[in-house]
Amino acid sequence: MTGKRGKPSGKPTGKRGQPTGKPTGKLPFPDAALVAYGKAHPGTGLTIGVVLELEGPPPGWRQLDASLRPVAELLGTGPSDGGPWTGADGNAEAAPERGLTDVAHEALARPLEPHRWSCSTVAGLPGGTSALVWRADHRLLDGAGVVGVLAALTGALGPDAHGPDAHGPGALGPGAHGLGAHGPGAATASPARAEPWRARGALHRAVTDPLRAAWLCGTPLLERSRGSAAEAAGDPPATLSYACAETDLGLLRGIARRHGTTVNDVYLAALSGALRAQPQLHGPDGQMRALVPVNVRGPGDAAVLRNRHIPLRIPLPVAEPDAGRRLSLVAARTAGRARALRHPLVRAVFRSVPAVAGGWCFERYFDPGRATLLASNVRGPSSPLVVAGRRVLRILPLNFLPAGHRLSTVLATAQGRAVAGFTTTEPRSAAESFAAAWLGELRVLATAGPWGRVQAAGVDATASPAASAR
Repeated sequence: MTGKRGKPSGKPTGKRGQPTGKPTGKLPFPDAALVAYGKAHPGTGLTIGVVLELEGPPPGWRQLDASLRPVAELLGTGPSDGGPWTGADGNAEAAPERGLTDVAHEALARPLEPHRWSCSTVAGLPGGTSALVWRADHRLLDGAGVVGVLAALTGALGPDAHGPDAHGPGALGPGAHGLGAHGPGAATASPARAEPWRARGALHRAVTDPLRAAWLCGTPLLERSRGSAAEAAGDPPATLSYACAETDLGLLRGIARRHGTTVNDVYLAALSGALRAQPQLHGPDGQMRALVPVNVRGPGDAAVLRNRHIPLRIPLPVAEPDAGRRLSLVAARTAGRARALRHPLVRAVFRSVPAVAGGWCFERYFDPGRATLLASNVRGPSSPLVVAGRRVLRILPLNFLPAGHRLSTVLATAQGRAVAGFTTTEPRSAAESFAAAWLGELRVLATAGPWGRVQAAGVDATASPAASAR
């Protein structure tokens, strides 16, 4: 099904007249770019999503069907298996000692059809809880779109669904800036709507921000790759490992306030510290360049769940030995960059990028010789969440691993908690060690003053091996 003037309607139909979720007509950037990237790397799973721990046993299929119906309407497609709601796992029973991170680890191994999504439940987790696994192909939506789905799934679309703070340049996540009380736009809106274009200095930024955005977007496309052609064309192995680290969101906010930075800066600085002891994860030249997706939704597409982001490359200071200094360097490298990419003129330019050029752009953006780490940041609802009458206890984010990469990360903040998910080609024990190292870096930052002075601070943080054993 195609809308007027060849524009994608978002609700095409398959052989039996059922919606497939695969758009027709001309695709905007980066939707077209991700479609081309997926075709060029068929062995790369573009799976993103969330794993929810629910209080008590999993909901019955009638309850879950009622909760998922708004999701199917928003996405214009049903589950990947064509059933009323179940995914490949169905309502499975957890094995002894199987925790929530085990469920997330196994979810990455299950294939998912392009442009489709899947929902499954797992019963019998430690403590009598259950899990709900919601996964989607990245060509269907982006991280902010997943938050919109989560809001629809839980009914958290009210005006107080999100906290007051935006997380900075990496925040794919939403903010309810200037939005109505209901609708998916409340869960996908970019901080762009709060940018002070008419404030002091706006005239200067109106000229410099588009130029800066051209430099930020053009440099990764034009520079020489630092890796070999084999690395750039390689697909990740069939087996991926997953681990996560969880802490109180107040810890990251406190560090950000103390150092005058953002939650996203703290997240990236902790990644930089954790990567210092992982040279096998560094780039071909020993450097780390994070690819941070920036939500660029504007007033005209605030409610769009599909891909509306631009990758922003941030060099990580892994060679800097001082944690406070690493945070300062990250903050200096991110300052003003997201605002430049959200300039209305930049969005207009990207909307006009031809579909053929979009695929070429993403090939170079994700080239492991140009960027070595995909680091997403998704802000979810701050209010308590309920799915089909079950209280949501924890949320684990899932992120895809680009072809040729060895690590991708995603920070998800919701219900006052911050969870970092790590997808890697390394063994699972190594992934869990990295998650613990990331938390260790947060502890160091929590005790370091703005100029590197050590202060007393309490830290409440747990890594996935302990956190998953409820």
